[in-house]
Amino acid sequence: ANPVTLSEDGNRLFYAQCWNVQDDNSLFELDLETSEVKLILKDIYGCASNAMAYKDNALFTPRPFEGRVVKIDLKSSPPQVTNVTTGMVAPNAVKFNSKHELFVVDDGAGEVALVNLTADDTDVNRNVVARFPPRSIDNLAFDQDDRLFISSTAEASVTEVLSDGQLRIISSEGMSMAMGLAGIEVDGTRKLYTLHPGALYEIDLNDDVKLSTRVRSAVSLGPMNEPTSIAVWGHDLILMSFTSNSLMIWDLELESSKLLLDFAAPTDAHPFNGDLLVTESSMGRIVRVSPTDSFRAHEVVVEAPGAAFLFMCGDDDDVYASDGSRGLVLQIISQQQVLDPPLEIASGLSSPEGIAMHHNGKELLVIEAGSDSLLAIDRTTGEKRLIATDLLLMPGVPMLPFGYPNNVVSLDGAIYVNGDGANVIYLIQDEEEPTSNTYQNVAIKWHIIYIYLWGFFIYRALA
Repeated sequence: ANPVTLSEDGNRLFYAQCWNVQDDNSLFELDLETSEVKLILKDIYGCASNAMAYKDNALFTPRPFEGRVVKIDLKSSPPQVTNVTTGMVAPNAVKFNSKHELFVVDDGAGEVALVNLTADDTDVNRNVVARFPPRSIDNLAFDQDDRLFISSTAEASVTEVLSDGQLRIISSEGMSMAMGLAGIEVDGTRKLYTLHPGALYEIDLNDDVKLSTRVRSAVSLGPMNEPTSIAVWGHDLILMSFTSNSLMIWDLELESSKLLLDFAAPTDAHPFNGDLLVTESSMGRIVRVSPTDSFRAHEVVVEAPGAAFLFMCGDDDDVYASDGSRGLVLQIISQQQVLDPPLEIASGLSSPEGIAMHHNGKELLVIEAGSDSLLAIDRTTGEKRLIATDLLLMPGVPMLPFGYPNNVVSLDGAIYVNGDGANVIYLIQDEEEPTSNTYQNVAIKWHIIYIYLWGFFIYRALA
């Protein structure tokens, strides 16, 4: 269920399915006294309703995949569906103010509009009252004085729309949620990238840690694939989506997709001798694919019952992987040869996730999500050394039993970690044999505007 709406008297509750790109989304009513569920509409493509409004025994619901807002008359049987306003890019929220005026958010166009409910031509019955970057806005709300506020997941902000159309930022812009982390260093320029299903963020480490939103992406409507983690391949990014079971090769320069591939719940990708190793966490395996055959053949590198391979690190000779469910760090490739069985480097870990080479390969950096810690593990002895703790990482949720991806990146001796729970990127200082471990935020925390629904993405909760 995505939107939840009450009738004006508070006695009727309506909810719907949305963002499932198939013809099986439905709209329901829940009787709050008997808990009986009534089906109102079914077999709707993409979205039965999203952020709907109730008025006069009718529901006003946006249909983002159809570019329109419809009115569902609950008095008729079966309920009658008529157009309210049409010809939009991707409307995703509607609200009435105290004057009974209907406003709509068109995320695809980045527009907020007032709808003329008495006009005959539904293609031209909107007056735009505010403009934002396309694919950046999610929901709207009115206060008791009919002041209009707009939320943005991509920009992690709340903005007031003033009466003259000017915008006043209420909460400053930043990151919505730091899911995954990747680093690039080219010609002395160091940049980090993190993301969530609705946005890709760039952190320029050479410019006083400047944070910018590189891509805004409406869920299920592109241009990204609802990514949940990220990796680097040459000058391109690799966007992996646990929920859409896909991997996208993203051209940073053109800011567009080069290729979209199907994988089973991928969480990481690692370049290896011109090919790509990909974790399929739900299948308990790591596969190797090659551009020489358009990535069609999936050669299984390692597979184990009960395993959940999450992240990898290494080079063109040796590759290591974390197994989040069995609490292991394994070497899966040695001197370009697949190890069968893999070599156990460390065991007894509590949900190991991100992994990276450290101290010229002498140690492996490993995020131990279960203890909110970053460890260094000796590759030869398996000895563990605590580098940082209290990282405020997010625990697992029903759809993502290991939580959102937390990764570690080492750039020019500096260690960076994304903390999904605290919504930060950490810069962690380490010494060969440290006497103290400190870390600081290199990207500011932003968690003001979100309604957190366990098991669903924050982006969808605000859509």
